[in-house]
Amino acid sequence: MRLAPVGRMRRGEAGHALVEALIASAVVITVAAGVAQVAVMSAASVRRGAAQGMALFLGAQKLEQLASLAWTYDAALRPVSDVVTDLAVDPPAPSGQGLLPSPPIGAAAAGYIDYVDRDGAWIGTGPVPPAGTAFVRHWSVSPVPLAGPDALLLQVAVVAAGMRGGAGAMPVRAGDPGVTWLVTVRVRQ
Repeated sequence: MRLAPVGRMRRGEAGHALVEALIASAVVITVAAGVAQVAVMSAASVRRGAAQGMALFLGAQKLEQLASLAWTYDAALRPVSDVVTDLAVDPPAPSGQGLLPSPPIGAAAAGYIDYVDRDGAWIGTGPVPPAGTAFVRHWSVSPVPLAGPDALLLQVAVVAAGMRGGAGAMPVRAGDPGVTWLVTVRVRQ
């Protein structure tokens, strides 16, 4: 039996090698494209998770500010309510509404909205978001229906501007993408 010299192929083998190389290349390209797609999806998921985590933190922060306002009784058992603190500025100032009833969330009511940058720092308030706004916090204070005058419903909605396509005026509804909604009830004690 005579062997073919090294480097030389028999007829037809060259065509098979080319087909095998093309199939192997197609498999590698397909796998690489799938891995790239998973990497892109993972990065987007991490960004969404970070934005939602920051929104949750900012909402809890505003609820804590609302909970820190006076809502109690004095020594003679008369109701005491903070109706002057402005939580739309940083630091809070004695020029606001405190725990007075507010318009519903989404009305962009003065004194019940502020803007925060991507690092969680307060950057302003008012009807127009300042440059650098990453989150818009809306909050409302309202009496709890059927619970009497000593119970308040405190609501905070934090809109992640990047997840909503910008920080401009947009309706704010629970369950919308990019909106984190926190609610609690405060009872006068």
